Amino acid sequence: MSLDIIEKLLSDLQIDETAPKILHQKELAAERLRKARTKRDEEIKALKEEQALNTRKGELIQLHSLLVDECRQYVQGFLDQLMDWTNIELAIRMDKKRKSRVAMVVDLPLHLKENKIQLLLEDPDEDEKEDKGKDEQLSDESSDSDPDSDSDTDSDSDSDSDSDSDSNSDSDSDSNSNSDLKNKVIGKRHRLNKQDNLGKLGSGRKGVPVKIDLTQSSFANARIYFDSKKAAEQLQLKVEKGAEIAYRNAEKKISQDFVRNVKKELGSTDSSALRSKLWFEKFYWFVSSEGYLCLAGRDKTQVDMIYFKYVGDDDYLVSSEIEGSLKVFIKNPIKDEAIPPSTILQAGIFAMSASHAWSGKVNTAAWVMQASDVSKYDSAAGNLLPPGEFEYFAKKDLLPPAQLVMGFGFYCDVDEESAKKHAAIRVEREQEHGLVMSLSNKKKALEKLKVTNVKEGLASGSEQGETERNEKLENHKNTENNESNGNAKNHDKSFGKDSKSSPMVSRGKQNKLKKAAAKYADQDEEEKALRMKVLGLNKSLKRKDSKEKSLSLPSPQPVSRLSDQDELERKRKLHQQDVETYLVDPQPKIDLADYFNAMDQLTPKPLSSDTIFDMVPVFAPWSALQKFKYKVKIQPGLAKKGKCINETVNYFTSRKMDANRRDPDLDWPEERDLINKLRPNDLQGVFTVNKMRLILPQNKK
Repeated sequence: MSLDIIEKLLSDLQIDETAPKILHQKELAAERLRKARTKRDEEIKALKEEQALNTRKGELIQLHSLLVDECRQYVQGFLDQLMDWTNIELAIRMDKKRKSRVAMVVDLPLHLKENKIQLLLEDPDEDEKEDKGKDEQLSDESSDSDPDSDSDTDSDSDSDSDSDSDSNSDSDSDSNSNSDLKNKVIGKRHRLNKQDNLGKLGSGRKGVPVKIDLTQSSFANARIYFDSKKAAEQLQLKVEKGAEIAYRNAEKKISQDFVRNVKKELGSTDSSALRSKLWFEKFYWFVSSEGYLCLAGRDKTQVDMIYFKYVGDDDYLVSSEIEGSLKVFIKNPIKDEAIPPSTILQAGIFAMSASHAWSGKVNTAAWVMQASDVSKYDSAAGNLLPPGEFEYFAKKDLLPPAQLVMGFGFYCDVDEESAKKHAAIRVEREQEHGLVMSLSNKKKALEKLKVTNVKEGLASGSEQGETERNEKLENHKNTENNESNGNAKNHDKSFGKDSKSSPMVSRGKQNKLKKAAAKYADQDEEEKALRMKVLGLNKSLKRKDSKEKSLSLPSPQPVSRLSDQDELERKRKLHQQDVETYLVDPQPKIDLADYFNAMDQLTPKPLSSDTIFDMVPVFAPWSALQKFKYKVKIQPGLAKKGKCINETVNYFTSRKMDANRRDPDLDWPEERDLINKLRPNDLQGVFTVNKMRLILPQNKK
């Protein structure tokens, strides 16, 4: 059964089964299938053995009920005398040596902490089996001795076959030998029984260990074992009933893992690490409850990128005046249709989630404006605005105040066939409502600018910047030359050393230096070093030299100031080059087909016919996640982001699961596996906040 399933999977995948890696995965899958089958069988076998043992113990207690009660009273008598438990065991050992019938049944050590004792009760069935075994052993030994007697009688009969007296004597000898053999067997059996009885009376007594409650009678103790037998029997029925279902589920899980591991060995893209990211996942993003894509930049450079590449005049910009607010662009793919107010309100909540309003728990209002009233060109100054800044030509429409309640959830990333089914449903719905789809990144504010003029402005600006930088470099070189010339004029020799730059000295000091040079002119460097060492002037001279060297070094301030200016100039030129690239390229970076393909690929609640490829995390306003299967509510708080992510993943992986994939509201096995494979660090990038309060549903935990 298991091998047939693996062979079928390999044939469906059209994979060479003889490859070493495939053979290894095949062996692992077959071993897992075998263990899944034997695990249930072993569990059922253990339950059956438990039932048989409990039944046997209960029957033995009933069979030896008088002896059990005597043992209870025997131990209880010691307890009534308030004897120490250690002394009780010593007393029982002494009684065992005296061959007390009751003491021989009690097994040591006692279990007085549980108020129980353990008895070794004889099983008559086992004794009968032992007796039969001994009889067979003795019969085998007797059969081994019979041929000798037969050979003796045969030889006697052959030698004395002529006379009648001889034959009579032979028959008498045969009867005597048989009676002797019977007596030997009986005597040996008595000796064995005597040894068994002595062994049973000794410390190595054989019997079935049975625990007895001192507070219960013998029949009450037997009933306890019978109740345990019934409980094990009911559990066995449940296990047998669900064994086949559990095996099918395990078989399905092993098959999925086998396919995934085989594709991984062959280099196929199956895990989330190899999943190609969607084009908008590099930004902050979410999809509103009405299906509109909302984008926001992670920094000022991304804000400009979104504006130039993906935003058109039909789109909307939502932000707020609070510091740290995001600039959220709402893509409008429906031509001549306004965006619903709920989507705009959700975009406003998303924009304010990254601001101080979240940490301050302030309910404030955002504003909205159409993208056609936004421009990157400063009409007053006649140049481009810095990154992340815009000029607004219309009045900002304030939105009603909204409570900042966010949510975290997972989209199900389905395969191409499932995405086509979702696309067919979407197209049918659009045709019913008469909607016309259109997507563009053209903006009137930028179309008014002539690209040639922009290029000329950029070129003139670059030439002017280059001229200014050359002038600064020339001035810097002249300054360095002047300093070096001044130092050369003030150069003098001292103590036979190489020339160094030194400040101006007075005439008296110059004479002293000349006399010192003449006095020590005959000294070489080695003699001078020894004299300095004797006088202890080496260290002070070294400190003085290091100080002079540090003072003689040129100041790096002009160079660093020049490098800072160059860095600013470089950044300005890069920004202008990016803007030039955006303006020169009139084609949109994303077409309508790619836009809707990405939307159809993500589903908040998959259908039973969908094939789920991966789980895509999303952080969005709570009202935008109402249709999600996997979602949790997030409010402003003090908990760290990583801790909340771990708690969320644990919650998603501990909910009730539908192994048959019939209920769309319950978790499915493949979804659970994909969530378990996600790394918490990879989920942190979608969050616009660092501190939060996680609210988990209490009724679904």
